[in-house]
Amino acid sequence: MLWTVAGQGVYSAAQWLMVIVLARSGGASDVGLYSLGLALTAPLFLLLGLQLRAVQATDAQGHFEFRDYAALRLPSMALGLAVTAVLAWLYPHASGPVWWLGVAKALEGGSDVMYGLMQQRERLDWIAQSTLLRGLLGLALLALIYRLTGDLTLATLGLALAGLATLLLFDLPRGRRLAAGRWWTWPPSSALLRLALPLGVVIGLVSLGTNLPRLFVERQLGREALGIYAALSYVTVAGSVFVVALGTALTTRLSQVFARGDRAGFVRLTLALMAGAGGVGLLLVLLSAVAGAPLLALLYGPAYAEHARTFFWLTLAGVAGYLASSLGFAVTAARRFREQLPLFAVVTAVLVLACWWLIPRYGLLGAAAATLIGTLAQLLGSWLIVRQALSGLSPGESGSPDASGPTSSPDSLPGAS
Repeated sequence: MLWTVAGQGVYSAAQWLMVIVLARSGGASDVGLYSLGLALTAPLFLLLGLQLRAVQATDAQGHFEFRDYAALRLPSMALGLAVTAVLAWLYPHASGPVWWLGVAKALEGGSDVMYGLMQQRERLDWIAQSTLLRGLLGLALLALIYRLTGDLTLATLGLALAGLATLLLFDLPRGRRLAAGRWWTWPPSSALLRLALPLGVVIGLVSLGTNLPRLFVERQLGREALGIYAALSYVTVAGSVFVVALGTALTTRLSQVFARGDRAGFVRLTLALMAGAGGVGLLLVLLSAVAGAPLLALLYGPAYAEHARTFFWLTLAGVAGYLASSLGFAVTAARRFREQLPLFAVVTAVLVLACWWLIPRYGLLGAAAATLIGTLAQLLGSWLIVRQALSGLSPGESGSPDASGPTSSPDSLPGAS
């Protein structure tokens, strides 16, 4: 966990500093273009990534080999680049950042398949070191290129170069040390695709939910308003570092406890994760209530301090989001993949309606309120899924996997039927 906190912490801080560099050196307009590029490419590549890392890390019974995951990931990333080219054409005013951010996401997907192998072997230190390296190198290249040229397209090219260097120089050599046998097979496993596809759609919807308010803001309020909203949102990333680190560290253990049928142990670990996430969220809310305006002025400039009220509502949404993410790790560890699809379809629909209703009427404050509504819907739905998963386990039961979990063959896995 400490390694993961360090890696995710530095990476998230680097992402945040990129926004600060753009805000201080270029202004809200370039922050808006950068955020638009992320809003378009992040859901796409998460969808096509199929959450293979989570599937691999929780594959406690070894149904698939590393080559199965690699053979499915690489074509999906190529498809993502093709779709990115279409998105760049559809958004000509942001075509450069959209394209290079898509390339960076594709290279990150290549690293992610290595992370699944590392996490399965509990080498979270290597994952953290890779994440740290990519974050710092990306920040250095983006900041240097942007300050020298003032060109956002060239700056995002620096992010792609950082991803390429990390993949070639760090991730691949360590992946070779862990992976035995062949690295490639063709065609990709249809059983793995059927298992992972619902989870890919889910994580795509999760990312879309995060970015939907940004897309609505850009469309209805303009590029500069998007830049301000995105900058305010990045502050909550600081708290998510701890939540993601703790959840990543516990995912493999949670899946093993659930596979043994240890209901008490599963509940205990899940509650510990939620307690940590909630505590971090409450501290962030208190900070925004007491010193929101001075903090925003210090980070981004006086223009951003005028939106302290919006910032407060975003921190409330952050608390709900941290708790929902904690339950999301538990849902994934219980391998309840198919149940997540209807949940996030409903969450996305709720968020679309909230954005459609609130943003034209209340501006950025409406976007923050819509985000809070969406995260509360996710929290409630995730709790219901965990409750349903635990209903199949008896208190103190041990030694028998859940009936809907992995059994004897890949074809019997959830999503394979």
